[in-house]
Amino acid sequence: MHLRGLHLTHFRNLAPMELEPLPEGAVLEGANGQGKTNFLEAIHLLARFRSFRGTPFSDAIAFDSDHFRVEGCVVREDGSARTVAVASNGVARRIAVDGRGAAPSRAMGAVVAVLVAPEDVALVAGSPSRRREYLDGILAVASPRYRRAVRDYDRALRQRNEALRSDAAEAVVATWDQALVASGIPIVRERAELVARLGVRFADVAGGIAGAGERTGYGMAYEPSVPVPEGDDEALGAAWRAALARDRHADRGRGWTGTGPHRDGLALALRGRALARFGSQGEQRTAAIALRLLEAEVLEEATGSRPILLLDDVFSEIDEERGARLLARLDDGARRQRFVTTPRPVPWIDGGLPRWRVSGGRVEA
Repeated sequence: MHLRGLHLTHFRNLAPMELEPLPEGAVLEGANGQGKTNFLEAIHLLARFRSFRGTPFSDAIAFDSDHFRVEGCVVREDGSARTVAVASNGVARRIAVDGRGAAPSRAMGAVVAVLVAPEDVALVAGSPSRRREYLDGILAVASPRYRRAVRDYDRALRQRNEALRSDAAEAVVATWDQALVASGIPIVRERAELVARLGVRFADVAGGIAGAGERTGYGMAYEPSVPVPEGDDEALGAAWRAALARDRHADRGRGWTGTGPHRDGLALALRGRALARFGSQGEQRTAAIALRLLEAEVLEEATGSRPILLLDDVFSEIDEERGARLLARLDDGARRQRFVTTPRPVPWIDGGLPRWRVSGGRVEA
């Protein structure tokens, strides 16, 4: 997949623009604060329909405007094209695919993009919620079944928590236990399967990026709240319901549910020791980059399209040798479109990409 056209109006500090990128992408050079990351955010918005910064849509509207609009046309490997647009007035969000309004669940996958950024180190060193979000982000694109399950699970979880806080009768809470388990089993199953797939490749990809003298032996494991019997949903459901019943008094005391996929973990380790606690900053950064490359692999397998890669100031955080290995991994025989931001010219990172200058919100292609 590659982005053939991009049209931005009133998006952050970026001047209104219409661009036609080449299939291989571009390197965007410019000082900090000029709009390079905003440009990547606009493309990412077409894929995930929310800001990777975690900020509200109102923050993305340019000063002296009351709305923004981002529209992109992508071409798939089979030559077919799709147009996706996202607009907001700061209150409501509107998504359109090929000119027709669409819910996020139906629009997901029309554009496939993966962002690699220095902040990704939080995937390794940050809270468990960041790693859950990583798994959820992949599966939200790769699996319609997963998207439906998450929607149903979130609804059941809200209702159960409300019942706990309102001191509802045991029978009422038990009803929501059933709904929680029924919707949660597909979430647990798909996460466990995904982590098993990622785990097979994690050591190889991270080890291939690691610098000279850096330790290798990376690994990952899924850490569910309730043990997951292989292939036995009935046993999983029974164990989960028993755990909910056992912890109901504690759940009432705190006013929220303490067992379920919303509390599950993803353990990342290096030679059997937790990366978050014992890994060096370089080792954590290597693992984070590997996770994003694996994300691209999984999404390509699931959608049949090579994701657009958005590399936000990644190469300034790593040495040239490690960067060269990363570039080799990015190409891996199947060239992907990539947009690379850098605050200063770095000749070795371009890989033959055209160079665009970003200054004061203007992109000079």
